[in-house]
Amino acid sequence: AVRRAFCCWPDARHRVTGKRALSTVLKYASMVLHRQSLPTTRVPLLFALSMARPTVRRQRLVSAAMAAPAREGYASPFLSGKGNDDFVVRNDRNDVRVLQCPTPPVLRQGIAETAGLPHICVAGESNAGKSSLINHLLKKKLAKASSVAGKTRSVDLMLVNERLVLADLPGLPSRDHQVERLWRSTWEPLVASYVRQCEPLRAMLYAHDIRWKVTPLVRSFLQDVQASGLPVVLVLTKDDRIADEADDRPSEARRRLKLTQAVRRSLDFRGLHFHYSTESSLPSSRRGRRQLLSLIEDLIGEPGGREECRRLLEARAAKKQGRAEQD
Repeated sequence: AVRRAFCCWPDARHRVTGKRALSTVLKYASMVLHRQSLPTTRVPLLFALSMARPTVRRQRLVSAAMAAPAREGYASPFLSGKGNDDFVVRNDRNDVRVLQCPTPPVLRQGIAETAGLPHICVAGESNAGKSSLINHLLKKKLAKASSVAGKTRSVDLMLVNERLVLADLPGLPSRDHQVERLWRSTWEPLVASYVRQCEPLRAMLYAHDIRWKVTPLVRSFLQDVQASGLPVVLVLTKDDRIADEADDRPSEARRRLKLTQAVRRSLDFRGLHFHYSTESSLPSSRRGRRQLLSLIEDLIGEPGGREECRRLLEARAAKKQGRAEQD
């Protein structure tokens, strides 16, 4: 408010030490806070508003009361005939609240508070694109995406539109072993507690950079998760980087197939996988988001728990494998 008052009275910047100037600035600031109209000045209002807006690192959450209703006649990209508000994750104006759970006691409390909603968790190695995947799905900069390993240091429970909990798990140590000690001592037990104790948890989305080789730690982690009965969906991230390294379309397709088979073979993974890119300007990126959100809708729509979700994913994987063999 004070910043906007300065914009609306430029002379106050030079005479702020005077009592009269300071009182005028405070009067204008009070008018801003009470949403009153400011005096007309030589400074354009648009410039004043831009100067008054603070710079924040994380996007301000939009509450349900502030969210604008869906436009009349809006056609959803997933299925015609359904409005934007009919989906769990919308294309815009998602109402998201984040519960950060850095310790087991806080995690138990967070699970208890969100026990009435289905959970989907997102895991992956550090710098594999896990946080970027969450931000792209929700169209919000909520997860801490960074080139520095270990930005996510807690289990972040994201309540999406009061209908779904999307859990951002701490990243596994990547090939440079930057956060291996923290993972072993703190984060791995925390993730194991969440997977074991959270009964509404339906499935895990595991983000893996399609260009990376599978490490023994990743292989062991996914084997333990699947042994616990939690179904896993493999999301091969940074798919657009393959096009940058290929000379033409046929070589790009061959390289994508080769890398996909190598990852699945290394993990001994027979489940469902998706190729994903967060570059929204690409048609494949928008298509991948639609497919993944559609799968999430089906998973949380299952009346049962993990066993029913596992059967659904197995049926989808078998259908996808049949189409691939026909091609």
